[in-house]
Amino acid sequence: MGYSESRNEFAKMGTRGQKDIVSHKIIMTGRTQGIISGVLDVIEFDNNMVNLDTSMGRLIIKGREMKVKGINLEKSEAEIEGNIDSIVYTQKQSNESLIKRLFK
Repeated sequence: MGYSESRNEFAKMGTRGQKDIVSHKIIMTGRTQGIISGVLDVIEFDNNMVNLDTSMGRLIIKGREMKVKGINLEKSEAEIEGNIDSIVYTQKQSNESLIKRLFK
């Protein structure tokens, strides 16, 4: 299953044409381990940061000795570990042009 197919599985159209959002939660064990659900993709990661695309927007987790222990896109889950310093959501950007959004 490719990225676009997986993403479509997570955002299926509802009966009224609205997207049903996959449940998203973060479960932390101390500041060293976390399980994140609602993960659509791992954008990038290194020793200091994990950048995830979730059903609620982009999620950036910063820290030291960061690792992605596991990723299961079928279950939309990721497991991370490291010394976590911050968890920040960034605004999801629209692929539509400004003109199209103004005249909706």
